[in-house]
Amino acid sequence: MKQNLSFIKGLFSPAEAADVLLSLLNDKIKFHSVKALNLRQEQENSDGSSENRIMKLRENKKIVEQLVLHAHKKGLKLEINGTVEIILVDNQETVPL
Repeated sequence: MKQNLSFIKGLFSPAEAADVLLSLLNDKIKFHSVKALNLRQEQENSDGSSENRIMKLRENKKIVEQLVLHAHKKGLKLEINGTVEIILVDNQETVPL
């Protein structure tokens, strides 16, 4: 089963866009930080996937910050369309978050 949900849709001021997008990114970074910490406590040989995801999320955060600053300086708004695809999978499969 697969479901697409519209999570973010609309026209935002730079401040609103920063609040929405940076909150989401910060929550994902926090999630992966806790996951990485738990893996380290459980086993010495973690695969590093959470650390890699944190690095990519931090890169995305810098991009969002640059876009927001540019929009603010130019007096622009940001249109954001964010859809989340949710797929139900068998319990035996490993799916990245």
